[in-house]
Amino acid sequence: MFCQYCGTKNEADSRFCINCGKPLEDATEQPATQQPKEDMVTPSNSASTPHEPVVSRQAVKQQSKSKKWVPVLIGGLVVLAIAVEAGFYLQKPAANTKTATSASSKQQSTQASDSESISDSEVSSSSSESVANPLWTESKKDSLQSFMADWGTEMDQDYQEYSDHHNVSLYGVDLPGDLLSGAIQTEVGGSPVTVKWSEDGVSAKADYKVVAAYSDANSGGEEDHFYLFTIHDGRPVVLIAQEGQGSTSSSIAFKETENTDLRNGFSDIIDN
Repeated sequence: MFCQYCGTKNEADSRFCINCGKPLEDATEQPATQQPKEDMVTPSNSASTPHEPVVSRQAVKQQSKSKKWVPVLIGGLVVLAIAVEAGFYLQKPAANTKTATSASSKQQSTQASDSESISDSEVSSSSSESVANPLWTESKKDSLQSFMADWGTEMDQDYQEYSDHHNVSLYGVDLPGDLLSGAIQTEVGGSPVTVKWSEDGVSAKADYKVVAAYSDANSGGEEDHFYLFTIHDGRPVVLIAQEGQGSTSSSIAFKETENTDLRNGFSDIIDN
């Protein structure tokens, strides 16, 4: 017996279709129109009241199996997304740490290079600003000017002040500029020494830190004298250079002055 709804062949004594479950009529022996079991059909004898499409058991089973995989697939995608996000945040701090370390290293390297490139004069200027107890100040400079004016009068000599920016031509060179620049060698007691100008008497890196210079070379006297007022090993030292003392075209020979008044006067100014 064939089902008049889906065309499925049933046993002769069956009352319901084994495929669609519809009631079978005894008069129906052959299907009016045989269609595939999985197709959806509409009965030909229902013109006035249409029936809903009939879905086969096989199609239902396939749909049911497909639906079972949906939650599994969604769950897998969620787990994958969480893993990717966690990995991103775990790696980010490490990357930031490496970047910060690299930036810090570069900064330290740059600072080291800048420090090495600073000249001696820049070091001297910077150190002068930070010296807590300078040995030479503007007030001491003024005191030395007054002292040299009085002392020069007593010696019947006229002394003028010179500096690292104001030179006097003497012995064929410019003093003290050529000494400070190293263009000519400075000797004390026959031994080469280094001399640098110091604004505070402390910061310059040299054997003798020069704080003042005086000469009577332009006074028209019979003999020219050139004095360097210095700090040597933390104590005041007055150096003198004069003709016949061993100066040459490549070096100027100095010695400590033997004039007691000049030595004591400079020491008193430094100590006060």
